[in-house]
This record gives sequence, C-alpha cells and structure tokens, in this order.
Amino acid sequence: PPPRRRRDRPLWTALSPLAMMRPIVLLATLLCASAFSHPSALRPSLRATPTLRLSGGAAIPQPSGTVSRHTTPDGREAYVLADSDAISAAVAESVAAIGAECIAAQGSFTICVPGGSIVKALSKLSPDAMDFSKVHVFFANERIGEYKCYKTAVESFVDKCGIPHANVHKVGEGEPADVAAAYEAEMLTCVSKNDKGIPVMDLVLLGTGEDGHVGSLHPGSDEVKESGKGKVILPIDKGGKKSIAASMDVFCSASRCILSAAGAGRAGMVKAALSGTFDEWTIPAGLVKCEGGATAWLCDEESIAEFAKK
Repeated sequence: PPPRRRRDRPLWTALSPLAMMRPIVLLATLLCASAFSHPSALRPSLRATPTLRLSGGAAIPQPSGTVSRHTTPDGREAYVLADSDAISAAVAESVAAIGAECIAAQGSFTICVPGGSIVKALSKLSPDAMDFSKVHVFFANERIGEYKCYKTAVESFVDKCGIPHANVHKVGEGEPADVAAAYEAEMLTCVSKNDKGIPVMDLVLLGTGEDGHVGSLHPGSDEVKESGKGKVILPIDKGGKKSIAASMDVFCSASRCILSAAGAGRAGMVKAALSGTFDEWTIPAGLVKCEGGATAWLCDEESIAEFAKK
C-alpha cells in the first residue's frame, strides 16, 4: 500500500528548541553591539536615570561631631552638635558623603539649596569630595533680580569645587508667575519625578528661622498652605518683593532633607517642630518630612535644649 501521508504541521512545531533560540540570541547580540558602539547610551544621564532610594533606603549618616541623637516617633533624626561651627562642619561632611554615594550609584547628584548660613557652610567642602562635574544645583527660593541665593552658592562652593555653571540652575528674569512656571518646567525636565509628578531631589538643604520658616515658606502664608496640592514652584509677589519658592511638596519628596537650627532663639521652634505640637501652618519646618526618604535636623545644644527635656 502507498505510504500514509503525514498531516502538515505548523513550522514552529518542527523547529528544535535550539533553532528557536537563534533569532533571540542574534537580536541580543545586535543590541549589545549597538550599545557599545555608542558609549553615550551607557552613560548615566540626569534626565534618563530614575532617582534612586524612593522606597525608604535613603539615610543621612550621623556626623562625626555628634554629641547626642534623638529620633522622633515619625522617624526624623536630630543630631546634636556642640555649636554653630560644628553644625557647619556637619553640613559639609553630610553633603560630601551623600553626594559621593549618589554619583557612585546613579551617575549624578541633585541638590536643592536656599541662601544663608547653611549654604555658606558648603565653603568647607573639599574639591576632591566627589566628581563635581556631575552635581546639579537648584534653588529652594530666590528673589528675582537680586539672586542672593545664586550668588551665595557660587561664592561658597560652586566655583571652589568646579561645578560647571551650566549645572547651576539659576532662576530667570521676569514676573513671578512666568519665572515660577519656567523654573518648574526646568526642574521637571532635569530631575526624575515620583508617582505624583513631583521632582525628587537627592538632597534638600534648609535653614530654619526662629519663627519656623524654611526657604520662603513662612508661617500662615499662602505658599505654605499650598502644601499637599502637587505644586512645584510657587510665585510670590508681595510688598514690592518678587520671588519664587519651591513648595513643601518638593521638600517632602526629596530622598533626603537636612535642616539646621542653632542658638537658644530657636529652642522653642525646634521643640514644636520635632514634637509636632503646633497649630496648622504655624511651623513650616515641622512639616518637612521626606516621604520614603530620610529627614535629619542638625542642632546645637542650645537649640535642642527644650526638646531634650521631654
């Protein structure tokens, strides 16, 4: 009898597992070759690389000069230093350690700074502390036209450490609403965002006032009352003073935030901020709590005195 014809089978069932793997291996080989022929594709990019440590892995190392340490129920740390000079040294030490870690892990380091003594403390940074060409500096607040925060940063650490001026994101000129919108767009373009669409800085530095203000967020102000509304940069046009301010949402979305407070005049504010015993909007510094990150206060023995009595 004639041989029985075998029923036609789909081509893929006739292929051996090895034959089926060949196209996948070939595609992987081509992709790797393409990447290595274009080294820029492998370089870490501030825009392309997602911000790390959003899941609670961030930490702020205890400064070497710490005299004592307090931890609040919500996880904020208060490191107590001997005096204001020791706080300044601790600020520089912390920035050096965190910056070097971020650059090693992700190829860049974003820092948001205000003006004042906490930024002047960065004059203690060593130019060898990290690869400063990978540092990007943003501003927590700025007076339009005066640019005190920008000038203080440049004089204190930018030029000394060799940070390219292109990496120092200066606030622009114009009316506050326009300037705020432009600066927000720049920040959102350059910095990775969280799932709320808020830029995530690797580190925010904030000084504190005796009244508890941080940046340009003052007690009871319209700006501090924008907290939790998903705002990024806020315009301020009051009393002939035109400025912009990063929102509380930006501060609380950072991977890390360090606040400084020195002197007996801040003791009452520090106690209220760390204990949480204040009326709504009256102590902006007490609202700074990094979500999924780390928040630390650098205090001296005078400013922590009332809180330490609890």
